[in-house]
Amino acid sequence: MDETFNWFTKANLSKYEDKYVSIVDSKVVCADESPEEAYKIAKKKYPNKEIVLWKVPRGGTFIFQLKNKND
Repeated sequence: MDETFNWFTKANLSKYEDKYVSIVDSKVVCADESPEEAYKIAKKKYPNKEIVLWKVPRGGTFIFQLKNKND
């Protein structure tokens, strides 16, 4: 999860604003207005990989990572 978080903090996803992107191995595989379609295409290309689905908001992006109090 930390690798994915680090990638998101540095990735420029501005060209995908208001779309759902499917991400595999820190690469955008598909961008679509439909989350189902974005996931389906990524799953077809990479059936055995973990797929991260993300809605790219319009404008600035804030990502929060919550940690346990004892971490």
